[in-house]
Amino acid sequence: MSEIAFIKQFLSESHKSWGEAVEGLTSEQAHWRPYDKGNHIAFNLWHYTRTVDNIIMFLFQRKPTVWMAGKWDEKFGMDSKDQGTGMETETAANLTINDFPAFISYAREVWAEADSFLDNATPEDLDRVIRMRPFGELQMREIIGRSILTHGCQHLGEVWSLKGLQGLPGNPL
Repeated sequence: MSEIAFIKQFLSESHKSWGEAVEGLTSEQAHWRPYDKGNHIAFNLWHYTRTVDNIIMFLFQRKPTVWMAGKWDEKFGMDSKDQGTGMETETAANLTINDFPAFISYAREVWAEADSFLDNATPEDLDRVIRMRPFGELQMREIIGRSILTHGCQHLGEVWSLKGLQGLPGNPL
């Protein structure tokens, strides 16, 4: 299996799990925080999806993000550029997605763009060095591994845990 096929396979599996984790949640379930601490599911999904969108579309391809091109910021009444990195806890807690099913549609569009990008990527693309704040100069493969796959799995684990704490079904084995 090629490196690109490997990345695509595990990114697709991750996105499938994200979809399963958030599908059918009510707004109340998506914005619930135990003991009013930590980040809620909606924040985790928003933050992760916006990160993937920014990396795949803008950082790697210098194209408008799905968020900007689709005017999703206007649809949700949210900031056009924010993605949550370094956000104050209280600000993250107050982040509200006013139409959670529509947001899942945005997320699926971003994930499809990531798949499309990988369909057309070459081994040389993965070698390309890009400056990514705050991490500095990294190869594309490192950015995908660190900021999409690892980072995404960490937040996905939070989502599954938050569902379990609410008495909702957890991660299927």
